[in-house]
Order: sequence, then C-alpha cells, then structure tokens
Amino acid sequence: MDSVVKSAGRVLEIFEFFAHRHGPATVSEVSTALGFPLSSTSVLLKSLLTLGYLEYAPRSREYQPTIRFAVLGTWIFDRMFAGEEEIPRLMDALQVETGETIVLGMQHDAYVDYIRILQSTLPVRFYLKPGSRRPIWLPAAGKVLLAQQSDREVTALVRRINAGPAAEGRVALKPLLAELAQIREAGYARSEASVIPDTAMLAMALPVPPGHRPLALGVSGPLERMRRNSRQILALMRRKLEALSPQFWGGNTAAAAEKGSDQRHRRTPQM
Repeated sequence: MDSVVKSAGRVLEIFEFFAHRHGPATVSEVSTALGFPLSSTSVLLKSLLTLGYLEYAPRSREYQPTIRFAVLGTWIFDRMFAGEEEIPRLMDALQVETGETIVLGMQHDAYVDYIRILQSTLPVRFYLKPGSRRPIWLPAAGKVLLAQQSDREVTALVRRINAGPAAEGRVALKPLLAELAQIREAGYARSEASVIPDTAMLAMALPVPPGHRPLALGVSGPLERMRRNSRQILALMRRKLEALSPQFWGGNTAAAAEKGSDQRHRRTPQM
C-alpha cells in the first residue's frame, strides 16, 4: 500500500463505505468508521459533492451517494454475476440463521478480497471494514481459494510472495501445503485470530459455474462463539450449498448431483 496515493486510496474507501452502509452518513460517522482525520474527511466529501458523486442534506448534515456514484462499475459486477441471484440470497439466509458476519471472497494475486460483506447482527460482534483485503494464506476464505489450486500453483505463488517485500511476513510452504490437503479432504477451512485477535472464520468454496472465477463463502465472528457453534454453522453451510439450483451449476444437473453427493459424504470433523 506504500505506492498508493493517500487521497486516492481514501476516496475509494469512502466509496466502499457507502456501498456497504446503504444509507446517508455525517462527516464524523465516515471519519470514525474509516479512521480518517475529521478535517480530511470533510474536504474529501465536499470534493465528491462538487463532482456530483455525493449529495448533501443541510438539515441532517448527512452525505449520501447520487445515481452517478451508483453506476460506477456496475457493468463489471453484472458481467461476473449475471443470472446468479442465488449468491446474495444464500448470504442473506446465512446471516439470518447465524447472525454472524458473512463474507464473499475472491482471489486477487496474493490477497483475498472481500467483495461482499454482511455485518453481524448480534450484540457482541466485530466490524469488518467494507472492501477488506487480506493476505490470502491467513484467513479461512483465502485458504479455501488456495485449496482449489494445485500444489504446484500454490508453490509458485508462495515463492513469489517470499521473494517480495515481507510486509506480512514470509509464508512457510510445507505447513501451508499440508493444511491445504486437509482442507480439500474436509471440505472447509478454519482460521482463528489469523488477522483480527479473538475472531474466527469458517469458509467453504462456493460451487460456481464452469469458467467462473473461484469464490469463497465465509462465516466469521467472535472466537469463543464460533468455536461453540462451529458444527451447526458448518452443517448449515453445507445444506445451503447443496440446495443451489442446477442452473447455478451451469445447467448441468448431473454435475450438480455428483457435487452435492460428494459434499454430503464428507464428514464434518469435531471442532
């Protein structure tokens, strides 16, 4: 992130903030949520107002996006997820039934990007910043994505990571490959305090249609609560994934049945 111009990065974080907030916000609310200085936040919001990406309500002192903001990048998401309304429905259902934070992850080189986040609705929770990016080898969502690749591909990626700047530390290859083998066998990944202390995540590969970029579905929450409810959450995730319609699997009913059968015969280990 050292090469990112600070103001440009902050503007994009403001966009991501509103994309996930689904409502207006004051300068202080944006500043607090993103950790920006109040004065800098005010200047950036006023600039976006001038450019037509935000509108301002003087009475409530709140900013909110305009339609110009709304159309940014919609063609990309529409192209990638055309006809896949089941993904957001699945995530919504998981959040309702677990109350935990639900994330949709996609690989971006050595990172996993959380491209959709549903914040926990429970009283005791942690806030996952919209647009969060994590080193792919740390959280369960990233490990699930790596587990879909061959050991040769993972080895090449790890060597490239270790040859670069060690901002997040070097990756131990052999333990990672051993863990990925376990993930492939179990059908899910688990991480604890990998990025945020006292939190845990359970993740599974989302069975996307042929030719689609791999996706990971994760459920995250406070460590002790996730440990306590892990068996129920894993069973729920399996049921939701198995219930996806044949059309979601690219219209191949036989492939869907085979995949669902494979998932049903995987054992949910003791957590």
